Amino acid sequence: MVKIKHLQQIHDLKSYRNACRIVKQLGPYVNETYYMKEKVIYLNKHGRELIGSTKEDNKKHLMAHTFLRNEVFIYFKCPHDWKNEHLLETILVPENSFGIQFKHVNLGTKKKVISDASFKRNGYLHLIEVDNARKMIDNKKKIETYKEVLPAFKEQTPILYFFTTTEDRKRKLKEQLQGVRNQVFTFKDIR
Repeated sequence: MVKIKHLQQIHDLKSYRNACRIVKQLGPYVNETYYMKEKVIYLNKHGRELIGSTKEDNKKHLMAHTFLRNEVFIYFKCPHDWKNEHLLETILVPENSFGIQFKHVNLGTKKKVISDASFKRNGYLHLIEVDNARKMIDNKKKIETYKEVLPAFKEQTPILYFFTTTEDRKRKLKEQLQGVRNQVFTFKDIR
């Protein structure tokens, strides 16, 4: 799901009118809708078949989140290895296990966290979190999970980026992210 103006920026389509003309040529493969008076397109059944995708992407309740994630994608100059909803998983081994593992015996607990997006640059994994509607208590829980999972990547600690809506939320997130390699932005910072 993408706004016409995002396609215009990503593909350097010059004017909005030119972008709309090109999108019109995609007519048999996309559906159009509007979000806050802006034209939005997403692949229809024929478009998904053309590219070999089975994932239907017309979740209207996630539109705001998707468009903000698109803005972050553009901010990072459209990384070619960008992945939405990246799973990080590790097994936390208790400190008193002395590093001993037995076959078929699970001494640790499995911890996982799903970032909104990820990509690699300069050998480092960059994890993206888009915070537009989540409660701060939920952000805190997710940050605590990151604090448990990220130390498993000792050789190259990932960088966690949070993009949020207000300066107050930015300040609170920075406080909660202490001890984690991170950067926090508001969407005003990247526009």
